[in-house]
Amino acid sequence: MSEAAKRYEEKRIQVGNAMKWCIAGAFFLLVPPVGILLILIGFSKLKDAERDMKSLYKDAFVREPLARNFEQVVYEPTKGFSLPTVLSFQLCKQGDIFDSEDYIRAVHRGVMFEEAQVWLRGNEVKVGNSSQPTTFFKGRIMVFNFPSKIVSSVTVYDRNFEHRFLGKKEAKDLKVEMESVGFNNSFDVFSLAPHDAFYLLTPHVMERLQAMAGKVESIAMRVVGNCVILALHEPDNDAFDAKVNIGKVVYEQEIAKVQGDIDDIKMFIDVLLG
Repeated sequence: MSEAAKRYEEKRIQVGNAMKWCIAGAFFLLVPPVGILLILIGFSKLKDAERDMKSLYKDAFVREPLARNFEQVVYEPTKGFSLPTVLSFQLCKQGDIFDSEDYIRAVHRGVMFEEAQVWLRGNEVKVGNSSQPTTFFKGRIMVFNFPSKIVSSVTVYDRNFEHRFLGKKEAKDLKVEMESVGFNNSFDVFSLAPHDAFYLLTPHVMERLQAMAGKVESIAMRVVGNCVILALHEPDNDAFDAKVNIGKVVYEQEIAKVQGDIDDIKMFIDVLLG
């Protein structure tokens, strides 16, 4: 176990102790001043410990695997893509509430890529006379810059990707049917140049997209020139992030989880490079 992992384990224990203060406070609420004081102390300790725990997780389980797998690694956990940048990808409709973190820039097999966690929400669900925020997209967005042009412009959505950038009329005009019936049943492909879609979506690429779609809630991809943008909508999973857990953490399992997220990037580049 690395030194960073040991520090993470120490912080995990502090989170557990802070929770015990809160539980003790609840037990002593029959004596209001004592119970309230214990709860306040517990919440204060818990908030600080959880923040530190999240930061230590990045050092213990993310930085080192990134450095082992990629070249020229830049990892900035508190930064991400800007909203204008995400909208320029033209994959998801514009939202009103935006967050992004866990920015990564690195190189694999000569291909420079960027990635960040993105959460895009908008006021779409009507409740009475008001609108409630709904998640348009939450997950990983990866941007790959290949050495040479791939195609002019192709966009791919799986059928579960609801909040699309393309409008219905535009989508109808650009729809391309692939030769694979199975792929057509799961994905929608759009392009002004259908031959570009056939050139890009080889059986191997379609197979990889189907495999990745099986691991997340929905997936979208846009290719413009030498730039490939991949969006993995997985609202119940924060890649490269810790879930606050007072139970003992198994170092090997956490490393394997992060390695799985890294392998997604590597395999996608490998597939497109051939």
